[in-house]
Amino acid sequence: MILNASRRVAWLLLALSLLANGCNKRHGLQIDDPVPAVTLPDWHGKPVNLPGDLQGKVLLIRFWSLECTFCDKEMLLELETLYQKYKARGFVPVAVNAGKTDPNDPRLQRFANLTYPMLMDERGLVGRRFGVIGMPTSFVIDKEGVLKQKITGEAGLDEFEKLVTTVLY
Repeated sequence: MILNASRRVAWLLLALSLLANGCNKRHGLQIDDPVPAVTLPDWHGKPVNLPGDLQGKVLLIRFWSLECTFCDKEMLLELETLYQKYKARGFVPVAVNAGKTDPNDPRLQRFANLTYPMLMDERGLVGRRFGVIGMPTSFVIDKEGVLKQKITGEAGLDEFEKLVTTVLY
């Protein structure tokens, strides 16, 4: 009887230890982590190195998908407005489409006039390195390549502008 109680306590302690270690496990980027160096192709197949090619800029990296029902596709158009407003101060949005998408898909035509980088993460490997577990997910990166804000889910343009200007200034 005492042996059974001791075993139960030992199993309970083991289970609690495993649970506690699992809860403390860090997934993806955390605030004040440096952003990993990655390379992704743009819609035309040209490779873009992040954050290297945009070094010294404040970045808003937005992971989204053309197939995502939760992703506000209009936000990509609105980010162009934010880009035009703050690009002289060193701000660049970067849209990363997760999943395989045909660049000739007619649904992409509405984004053809965007002047900021539109990248493709066909296998989701970069998203995993960043710790993206749902879309949309957005990251605000400072001029030194360090994560300053992370937003899982949708946000409005006003919220993005507030986050970006906080890091810019």
